[in-house]
Amino acid sequence: MITSLMILQACVAILLIICVLLQFGKGAEVGLMGGGASDAVLSGAQRGNILSKITAVLSAIFLINSLVLARLQSNYTSKSLLDSEKPITRPLNSEAKKDAVPAATTNAPATTAPAPEAAPQAPVKK
Repeated sequence: MITSLMILQACVAILLIICVLLQFGKGAEVGLMGGGASDAVLSGAQRGNILSKITAVLSAIFLINSLVLARLQSNYTSKSLLDSEKPITRPLNSEAKKDAVPAATTNAPATTAPAPEAAPQAPVKK
């Protein structure tokens, strides 16, 4: 059912694209369907009228089919594909750098003596 609706959706989309490309724009004198033979079949007023009706029908079919497909697909799958996956516990690069520096200093034994305070310097006269 869903596969047939998806095939119908693809066909309607292709027909809708072709129908829109066949229409004349405002001020276009020669369209994709231009030529002597096509003017004999459809006049200028009829061509625009028929193509606009076909476009409206195809767009309505496309919209309804999209809604039906979305509804069927939401009923078909109730779980996500990622529900069974474990979450990634690795931190981001910026967080890893921040966490790595304090961890290295706290785990290392304190074998060095603290630095003595610097004596104040006398002002230099010129």
